[in-house]
Amino acid sequence: MKKSWCSGLEPELAKEIRMAFKSSLILRKRLAELLRSKEEDNYRSNISVSEYDNPNWAYKKADSVGYARAIRSIIELIEEN
Repeated sequence: MKKSWCSGLEPELAKEIRMAFKSSLILRKRLAELLRSKEEDNYRSNISVSEYDNPNWAYKKADSVGYARAIRSIIELIEEN
């Protein structure tokens, strides 16, 4: 569990957050699977050569990279470390 989950919280609330995190293992694993699927879909749609036919392809690529980075960040938050 990343420290950021409990950063700045009162000790009692931090304890409750840790307990809730540990008890949600099945849910977190499923969410990670769903997010990885979205990450893979994003990757597949962006390796297409036809993407370069769009005059705004650089913006689309930047958006895609940002989306992938956000998904990765969420996966890291919900996985047990």
